[in-house]
Amino acid sequence: MEPARTRPAPRQRATLVNARSRETRRALIRAAVQLWSEGDFDEAYEVSTAADIARAAGVSKGTFYFHFAGKEDVLLEMSAATAEAMMDQVATGIRRGVPLHSLIEQTTASMARRIVRAPRAAALRAGALGFRARAGEVTLSRPRVSSAFEALVRYGQESGELSTAVDVEEGAAMLSAVTVDAIIRWGAGDRSAAWLRQTLRTRVDIVLLGMGRTDESQPDPAAAGR
Repeated sequence: MEPARTRPAPRQRATLVNARSRETRRALIRAAVQLWSEGDFDEAYEVSTAADIARAAGVSKGTFYFHFAGKEDVLLEMSAATAEAMMDQVATGIRRGVPLHSLIEQTTASMARRIVRAPRAAALRAGALGFRARAGEVTLSRPRVSSAFEALVRYGQESGELSTAVDVEEGAAMLSAVTVDAIIRWGAGDRSAAWLRQTLRTRVDIVLLGMGRTDESQPDPAAAGR
């Protein structure tokens, strides 16, 4: 007689379900990017449908709509994934007491690496959607890059490297604006990954200098305009 199988506890079942859900979302994103990267990205994006993406991911159209409201949401999810990775890195750095300027260098370098893995046209469209979200035209329910910058600004204020007179949300909004603009410029041209990494770091440094950053490393303002 076979022993009775032990059913997973409710918490274990929930964990398994969440893990499968996350993997399905990732599969849909990978399928969409691959589909859009076949030939001209913009043309492929425009003609593709939810059914096309679902088929490429090996799931039903209903499953696509369970995870995403439409194609734009897939691009926004890519931005959200970058934001989540930034938030995790910032939180870890803060717990470890990493100096602000070192944490900024690590975070912007990681951000650049994630962005250049995707097609330039995807970064361009995702960046444009980010501007639309800040203008109130698109609603973002997922984490935003500004949340990671808010944590950085607070950390800088608590460590005495940034002025406490600076409004955290306003500071984060400025940091988000200069980084999204750099991503759009990278996506629209033929600049290198090194250019994006350095430009992100330099622009963030310049904004933080205006907030009263006190470390001795001074960025070259001219580099951000190249």
